[in-house]
Amino acid sequence: MEVIKFLTKIAFVFVLLSCTNTPEFETGEIRTFQLLEEALEKRNSLKNFPDSRKLLSRKQIDNFNMPILFVELKSGQNGTLTLYPGQGDGQTWLGADGATITLDQGVLKASRGMGDDIMGGKSFMPNWQEIKKSASYQRNISYLAGNNLLNNMNFMCHITNVSKEKIIDVWGLSFTVDEYSESCSGPMGKIKNTYLVDKKGMVRKSSQFHSETVGQILIERIDR
Repeated sequence: MEVIKFLTKIAFVFVLLSCTNTPEFETGEIRTFQLLEEALEKRNSLKNFPDSRKLLSRKQIDNFNMPILFVELKSGQNGTLTLYPGQGDGQTWLGADGATITLDQGVLKASRGMGDDIMGGKSFMPNWQEIKKSASYQRNISYLAGNNLLNNMNFMCHITNVSKEKIIDVWGLSFTVDEYSESCSGPMGKIKNTYLVDKKGMVRKSSQFHSETVGQILIERIDR
């Protein structure tokens, strides 16, 4: 019954955003999230993307009464994802056309359907509550390379709490957050991420590096 209710609610979100839903599955992996994939293919030619900010109101988000994630690419292409039912390694969020993003403590861990897919990763970053000022740790990211081979990349990371008790607005709601700045060095050079974490340890807003193809993506948790 919970899955049925979940699918019913997610259908309302997708209809509202005028997205096409694809029910097909391939070898256990959910199919391509067309909304994000098209952003990569057309970013140099198409600039007039549907904007979820204009299609989805605060009242509508509250009425859905379910976790909702907002993701935006540098091109301006954006869309919403909903939490996939069931337990796994991290939280997996399902997009309108079937692709997924997996987060662990709000940190990007895996993706499908965005190009240069992150097949998985492991981070030794402490919990948010354990990072008083700063911390150093290792992080591994596995990308899907040619011939379906994995390209494993190791990074040395350092994260710093750069601001406390900061007030931010996320889709019409105010949150008191701590701001963390993460810098990692590895085969891709230096990458930087920013996390805005509320009192419950939830990452309300972040700018995170995905890959050389996709670059930075904006991720916001827009439900209450």
